[in-house]
Amino acid sequence: MMFMKTKYQNILAKLTLAVVILSVFSCKEKDGLAPEYMPDMYRSPSIEPYVDYGDLKDRTNVELTNKMSARTPVEGTIPRGFSPYEYKNDAEGYELAGANLKNPIQYDDNIGKEGKELYGMFCVHCHGKTGQGDGTIVEREKFPPLPVKFKEGLAISEGKMFHTITYGKGLMGSHASQLNKEERWKLVHYIRTEFMKENPNKVIEEVVASDETIQE
Repeated sequence: MMFMKTKYQNILAKLTLAVVILSVFSCKEKDGLAPEYMPDMYRSPSIEPYVDYGDLKDRTNVELTNKMSARTPVEGTIPRGFSPYEYKNDAEGYELAGANLKNPIQYDDNIGKEGKELYGMFCVHCHGKTGQGDGTIVEREKFPPLPVKFKEGLAISEGKMFHTITYGKGLMGSHASQLNKEERWKLVHYIRTEFMKENPNKVIEEVVASDETIQE
C-alpha cells in the first residue's frame, strides 16, 4: 500500500512539474514571443544572407531597408584567393593579351608533367591526344571539327592561348573556374612544347647569350 502511494505521488509530482514548465514557456512577452530554449538552435547569431535587416522585429532601419547581407561588393573588391585579370573578353582584349602576356612560370620537367595531367583532364576530349582536334567528342560527331590544330609553326602567342583558356573562344567555354592562373600557364607550356615543338628555354638561352656577348 505504501509503495502504491509513493508511486502515485511521484507521478503526480512529474505531472505538476510538466504543467508548470508548459505554463512558463507559453507565457507571452512584450513582442509576442515566448521564452526560447537554446535559441541558437534556430535563431542564429550570425548574419543571414537573405534577411532584410531594414525591417526586423518591428524595428526599422532606413539605411538597411531592402538591403540584405549578400550585398554587391564595393567596386574594386577582390575576393580572397583571387587575382584580377586586366584584359576584357573581347577582340581588343584578345589582341592585347597576345601582345603583352608572357608565361611567368619557368619551364622544367615537373611543369611539363603537370601540364600533361591538366591536358588529359580538361582538353583531350576535344583537342585529342596529339592536339589535332580529334578528341572523342569530335570523333563521335558530338562536336564539329576544331578550327585549331596544335602543330609546329602555329602562329598563336602564349598570351592568346592563356586568354582563350580564361574566357573561352567560339564553342570552347571558359576554364577559369576549373583552372587557376598557374595551372593555365602550365597547360600553355605543355601544349607549346609537346605539340608546337617549341623550346621553352629559347628566350632564356637568347638572354644568356646576349649577356655573354656584352661581357666579351
